[in-house]
Amino acid sequence: MDFNLHEDPPELADFRREVSAWMAENMRGGEHLRWSASWSTRENEEEYRFRRKLANKLGGKGWLFPMFPKEYGGAGLTIDHQIVLETELIKYGLNLSHVFYTLARIVAPVVLKWGTEEQKRELLPPMTRGEISIWQVLTEPQGGSDVANCQTKAIRDGDDYVVTGQKVMVGHHVPPDYLWTLVCTNPQGKRHENLGWIHIPANLPGIEIQHMHLMMGIKNAVFFDGVRVPAKYLVGGENNGWKVANTHLELEHGGDGRIGVDPLVERVVEYCQKNGIAGQKLIEDERIRDTIADIVLELNTLRRFNQRNFYHRFARKPHPYGGVQQRYFQRMARLRNGDRLQQIMGIDALVQDLSVHEVVDFEYAVRTGPGQLHGGGTLDTDRLVFARRVGIGRPLVEKAPETI
Repeated sequence: MDFNLHEDPPELADFRREVSAWMAENMRGGEHLRWSASWSTRENEEEYRFRRKLANKLGGKGWLFPMFPKEYGGAGLTIDHQIVLETELIKYGLNLSHVFYTLARIVAPVVLKWGTEEQKRELLPPMTRGEISIWQVLTEPQGGSDVANCQTKAIRDGDDYVVTGQKVMVGHHVPPDYLWTLVCTNPQGKRHENLGWIHIPANLPGIEIQHMHLMMGIKNAVFFDGVRVPAKYLVGGENNGWKVANTHLELEHGGDGRIGVDPLVERVVEYCQKNGIAGQKLIEDERIRDTIADIVLELNTLRRFNQRNFYHRFARKPHPYGGVQQRYFQRMARLRNGDRLQQIMGIDALVQDLSVHEVVDFEYAVRTGPGQLHGGGTLDTDRLVFARRVGIGRPLVEKAPETI
């Protein structure tokens, strides 16, 4: 993996010019918007609509999932083209995987790997074209991170599955179009051999969604009361849901990787250059410079983890522990950075600033430290998966699943 800068080859240079011009045209009108993070308390309706429209435009060109086959709504491009798209969009403060709030970035690769040909042709194009939003519906109140302890039942009845149960920690403030849901398809079956994944239309009778106001924004409880779901929406086969979940969770647990750079440190430096105490700029304080250096070191380490995982994912070379290593390091770095910001800025680090993107708002950075320690599993989950992948505590070393 070569991190040195190289000039684009001619065919890629042409593509970059095309993408750059397209972005300049289609980002017009959003200059005043300040992007919210994936977990957000801002809930800006104008921003949400702009991002959904942008996703739809990207999807229309096959650029939302550029490496997906054209027949499924992608563009059939290479990893080099995807990197161009990622880096050009990052210039505007957005990430290709988070253009708008949808878990299609995880669900679509799972359907591509585990779906039947009929399912892929029906389910993938609306996701890859940015036409629908999807919530991941996984965690349950009695199970927490033990997702195999799934109590939401899906019992086959003719051409339908009848779904009954409850999920928590789901979605955000705008209702979804589909619910990508882990269910128990055989309540009497053996653990890990009794699960399934169902792609449930969110407008079916018997579904109720209730807001949960949390530190990081709105999540939801979702109730299923005898919801009849066409059996064709079961992806990966009945009682095979744990294998499907391995692919899904590998992406959620850091295995998807990313190209972008965390922009927080640039804003910290700018703040310290402009602000001071008793006539001395903060940046002139040696202790503050040391603290900023710690932030730089950890964010650059995190960037390398992300780039490595991105490469291994698309090269189809699963890294045995790369995902959870990145995720654990990211969460601990966020926690430490929240403390560091308070050391540097004091009470100013706790004041929300709506004039900047949420990911570089100091108040959000402080809040996200403890607030995201449990998302996508806990720290204990990260440590457990890491141990199994390196062969600690078990005679057999657990392999990382191949993702797409």
